[in-house]
Amino acid sequence: MPFVIISGTANWIPPYSLIYIVLIIGALLTAGVAMSAFTFYEDYYWGDKDFRDQLRFINLKRNSSNRKTQKI
Repeated sequence: MPFVIISGTANWIPPYSLIYIVLIIGALLTAGVAMSAFTFYEDYYWGDKDFRDQLRFINLKRNSSNRKTQKI
């Protein structure tokens, strides 16, 4: 039997504990990324009115400059 494992003709089946650990770590990483995106959106967008106004004015300036070039 050790010869079969060394030669690589058998399939390696990971133990269930390893599968569960990988799934738990993946779920925690996914939740961490989602929470980071949500807190950034909540803190820097909804929590900061000046930042929202700045973004809105930048978009208005871009649209107005595009409209002027199209009219000419």
